[in-house]
Amino acid sequence: MGVPYLAPEPAAGAKVRTPERLDTVMADRLGQQLGLPVKVVQVDPARRLSALADGEVDVLIADRVADPGAAKRSGDLQAAASSAMSSTQSAESSLNPATSDGAGSTAISTGYAARPKAIIRSDTKLRHWPDVKGLTVCMASAAFQAQALATQWGATVRPYRVPSDALVAVREGGCDVGLIDDLAWAPLMKFPEWKKFSSTLNEAGPRVERVWLVAANDRATTAWLTDAMQQWRREGVVRGMVDKWARDVAFDVYLDQEVPDCHG
Repeated sequence: MGVPYLAPEPAAGAKVRTPERLDTVMADRLGQQLGLPVKVVQVDPARRLSALADGEVDVLIADRVADPGAAKRSGDLQAAASSAMSSTQSAESSLNPATSDGAGSTAISTGYAARPKAIIRSDTKLRHWPDVKGLTVCMASAAFQAQALATQWGATVRPYRVPSDALVAVREGGCDVGLIDDLAWAPLMKFPEWKKFSSTLNEAGPRVERVWLVAANDRATTAWLTDAMQQWRREGVVRGMVDKWARDVAFDVYLDQEVPDCHG
């Protein structure tokens, strides 16, 4: 199974912390449903079609802009251009779980769609994205959309190996703003210790959807994955994954923060 980013194994004796993306969690869950072991490999997005065609991987996890029109309206032209589908095809995909991208693969939605959302100390005067120009904005190194959005608004981007490291920096005053996916923002803010960091910025950037990519001629896998994702939606599987991610990251921050919060 191919993913766009595979977190490196921590060095011997290094702390093990929650990674940014849920790709490997989704892959493991899919393997459990199949009753088969899953090998996850990193595949550069530029190679994903050839990797499917050559049989290097059976399935890929990829990102696509859910609404390219929204990306253009937000000014995020790079994200709009990176969408795997035209606006018409994207609208079709909202009705059909499996949609051909017209380029040799079929996309099946995982049910995960998000945009970056800011975490800021609650006494901040920051309210809008233009306010971050020249400020330090932190996120995980695998939070590609967050990095692009912060760069677009003129912020100084400071990536960290894992999301908890970025959030510790926010709490300790090393960063002005932290970014995580908006799906995880609300469950993280349910923890009392995050009340002091519950301010945010206005919505910006496109919503990016996580999809499975299957070779267009692999109808059996497409049909099975479509059924499996419908089951995930019925059972709230992705919501459960996101809630667990927020809980795990909150605990990571608790373990790693070494100095008091930057404000009382």
